[in-house]
Amino acid sequence: MEGIAPGSVVITDRAVDSFFKPRFEQVILDNVVTRSTELDKELAEELFNCSKEIPDFPTLIGHTMCTYDFYEGQGRLDGALCSFSREKGLDYLKRAYNAGIRNIEMESTVFAAMCRLCGLKAAVVCVTLLNRLECDQINSPHDVLVEYQKRPQLLISRFIKQRLGLRDQTS
Repeated sequence: MEGIAPGSVVITDRAVDSFFKPRFEQVILDNVVTRSTELDKELAEELFNCSKEIPDFPTLIGHTMCTYDFYEGQGRLDGALCSFSREKGLDYLKRAYNAGIRNIEMESTVFAAMCRLCGLKAAVVCVTLLNRLECDQINSPHDVLVEYQKRPQLLISRFIKQRLGLRDQTS
């Protein structure tokens, strides 16, 4: 079965909604306004190239799916409510993977849409904690999760230093 290995850093090229569309729908007064969530591809490539300089740092570029909630919206079976079967949930996650989705969270579409609307180059960098095609439960040891959660900050700080022309103090 495919999927993303825990600890992989995902640089988002496109934030998508639960229908795998690159859009953010916002209600303004009594109108639904749809905004694009395309992110800066050059910035994503720059970040990816920067990641290659970090040893043992699995990194990829892919879509991030933004959902309204952590449980049912992300196809999880372990919430207080669950209105679908394991098979239906797994089918959805496989369709998401086949659509290029490599990460799931709850903030990226509004961030991408607002940055794009303001003309700002933006990136979303996340770390995966588990392979959703295999399980819902995060069962890595605490020290491993702490190391994983540092990875996006490590990449971004290295990228900023590179942009400023500073040498990385940790190497």
